[in-house]
Amino acid sequence: MSLEEVAIRSFNSGLNCAESVLTAVNKELKAGAANSVVPRIATGFGGGISRNGDVCGAVTAGVMAISLALGRDKAEQSREPCYGAVDRFYNDFRARFGSCRCRELTNANLKTPEGFTAYKTEVHAEVCVPIAAWAAKTAREIIEDALARADNQRE
Repeated sequence: MSLEEVAIRSFNSGLNCAESVLTAVNKELKAGAANSVVPRIATGFGGGISRNGDVCGAVTAGVMAISLALGRDKAEQSREPCYGAVDRFYNDFRARFGSCRCRELTNANLKTPEGFTAYKTEVHAEVCVPIAAWAAKTAREIIEDALARADNQRE
């Protein structure tokens, strides 16, 4: 099963966008987060941070996945490998989808009954599932690219 299929299956099984993206990337790359932490750490980011329509959960999960793989463990270490990869992911997302804000992407207020109904009946499948699949795939590609460049620099 592809990474995108894992993200979609997780998303369609009831996990939110952030949980699904982070779970899929973490499983594929074995990025280091214990399974007991993922998807738990991503739960509050769904719906643009607890259905507030702000930053898309797929974006925050992509950033978390990249950080798990490329982030630093000590203050003395450089942030730049992670920051560069996250910057690429964030800007690629904005270029692809036109926004990083959940409410702008979905055109739905998930805190209202009407918005939540629209989400359940069409927005989830038509808008959010493709976004989650793209975010998982792209985060993985960016991580792999950054790790390959780091290996090449060491040689």
